[in-house]
Amino acid sequence: MICERCSAQTYMVEKCNYCNKQLCRDCEKSAKRIAKTRRYVICKDCWGDMKKRSEFKAE
Repeated sequence: MICERCSAQTYMVEKCNYCNKQLCRDCEKSAKRIAKTRRYVICKDCWGDMKKRSEFKAE
């Protein structure tokens, strides 16, 4: 699979909950588990946007 942010090939990608890009582990800025099955991920690009960052921290 290919990361949509850095175009690197990786074996596992996760979707950013704010820009909906498929990300590798290097492009993830932070992630947290809300429930056993729900995981919130934010990428490095969205982390720079203060509105998206505050939404991530509020959840």
